[in-house]
Amino acid sequence: MNITKILSALFIGLSLTACNFLDIVPDDTPTLGDAFKNENTTEGFLYTCYSFQYDYFDFRGTPGLATSNELVCAYHWTSEWFGCVEFNSGVYSSSNPLMNPWGGFSYYNYSSKSMYQGIRQCYTFLDHVDEAHPVNVDAATFETLRNYWKGEAKFLIAYYHQLLLQCYGPIVIQEGETEEKFSRLPFDECVDKIVAMYDEAIELLPATRSQKADYGRASQTIAKAMKAKLLLYAASPLFNGNTDYSELRGKNGEQLMPQTPDKEKWKRAMTAIDEAITFAQKQGFALYTYTKADPFGQEAAVKKYTASNRQAYLNCRMLLVDDWNKEIIWANTRSENNGNSPQRHAVPKGIDTRSDASDPVGALGATLTAAKIFYTANGLPPEEDPNLGYTWDATGRMTVPAGQETCNLHLNREMRFYADMGFDRGPYEFNSDSTYQLKLKNGEKNGMKQKGQDHLYGGYAVKKFINPDGISTGTQWKMQEYSYPIMRLGDLYLEYAEACAEYQGSLDSKAQEYLKAIRERAGLTMNYFEGKSGDALVKAVRRERMVEMIFESQWYFDLRRWKMAEEWFKDDANGMWGLNDEGKNNSSFYQETQLINQPFVFAKKNYLLPIKIDYINANENLVQNTGY
Repeated sequence: MNITKILSALFIGLSLTACNFLDIVPDDTPTLGDAFKNENTTEGFLYTCYSFQYDYFDFRGTPGLATSNELVCAYHWTSEWFGCVEFNSGVYSSSNPLMNPWGGFSYYNYSSKSMYQGIRQCYTFLDHVDEAHPVNVDAATFETLRNYWKGEAKFLIAYYHQLLLQCYGPIVIQEGETEEKFSRLPFDECVDKIVAMYDEAIELLPATRSQKADYGRASQTIAKAMKAKLLLYAASPLFNGNTDYSELRGKNGEQLMPQTPDKEKWKRAMTAIDEAITFAQKQGFALYTYTKADPFGQEAAVKKYTASNRQAYLNCRMLLVDDWNKEIIWANTRSENNGNSPQRHAVPKGIDTRSDASDPVGALGATLTAAKIFYTANGLPPEEDPNLGYTWDATGRMTVPAGQETCNLHLNREMRFYADMGFDRGPYEFNSDSTYQLKLKNGEKNGMKQKGQDHLYGGYAVKKFINPDGISTGTQWKMQEYSYPIMRLGDLYLEYAEACAEYQGSLDSKAQEYLKAIRERAGLTMNYFEGKSGDALVKAVRRERMVEMIFESQWYFDLRRWKMAEEWFKDDANGMWGLNDEGKNNSSFYQETQLINQPFVFAKKNYLLPIKIDYINANENLVQNTGY
């Protein structure tokens, strides 16, 4: 085994620690024994096991952030450099699977690692970790560390299987280091095996991580949270009684996807989520609220949109970017590569005195679909608010009322809208917490200059994942990095409410408490949920989740597991829609426009990803997903 080659590959992009295993291995030909000769080399090898995590900051080649219709790429961006563009066009197939966690992501080698490769790496660690001996710590301390390390490896094995499961449905469960021609197991069996892996990890891991150097490493809190999400997926319509996959069978004819809905799966999910929330809260995790002085300038031109509930605005605006705040249960500590960075690509051009320099790119923007999903200031969907003040149609939404600078759609909305979206004549925080008024019409400071150049094609900017401490001046561009949240307590709150609504048809006291806390943080009451039960309640809880988790790599996976993706991504309904980026005045800019250069195509077969045909041909025990 060529350890130097393996470790060289695995350390690319890894930033969990300052300890670099390549500095520890001898210069002569290393052996596997060198990797486990003391506590430093052993821990260094463990760090390589983490390097197979998704690079969530690579929006171009990782499923989630830019693979739904909440964000849209520039008019002229093509699949040559942006894998998400080709993925969104629905052309992925068994011969060209594009984003491919089964066998290794195929775009640009930025994320070229297979989840199965990572799983085998973890098993290699477990097979040899008992060979290690302490050098700089006593025996008792070393045994404690060794148990933690084993728990981390077991956690990663479970997590990598979970990522595969949510993409492919029934998968091969790897239960050792050796590569054999295994078969895909029935979905429910996969779930039970991954749950057992998480439970084994929980027995070994520390309750939480309190040292900053260990942030991002597995803990009991993280493992319980991820297990809870796994069981939520298992209870969801895509995986719970889905007859669309009645023909998906193993080589021996066994049914791979459950055909009969099992309501008790929601109860199982509720129990796991409740346990995860209770445990997290005991460790000090809580919903985030902003407690410092208002960091932003509040010029009169932009303050009017957020002044009604400034505290709620700051709560939502700083939620993701206030690094490792008390709500963040788990985050990816990988450095944000400038070339793939969503921040670099999403910050609008023309901030401060910076004109059309290459950084920021200013061409990854939000859509009209995203703008419409938020509630009004009254806490209701705009199409249901009796006090909306205008007709909820394209004419009413796009009208600029007398005395205003922007259209009706952008007025009297909830604080999450203003915290997460940048709109024409609205506020935008950047450049060491300065506040600017965006001017997004054609030819304006932050708008399109020429059709073939980088600009915000949909007519909207993103604010939610943009750290306002970044710098953009005539002479300097600098992103302010933060760790990308994978799991936060608010996510668990919404998961519990969803499972409860699905199982009971109503909200129990805990579900009400969690939804109330989420909405109160955003300055809203529980009015939207009053009197709702059954399917209407489930629909309302789902919308709350879409609003709260927008731009956090959740829409794509949620819409799939709810079996709503076909309808939600239809061009004539939602698809890719924005404003008219060529418009130079209110009447021409505020027009609902289908973004035909960045279409979103989703077919029934796309609910599960295809397994690359090469793997099917090499392993006679594998079967392909339906439709490919």
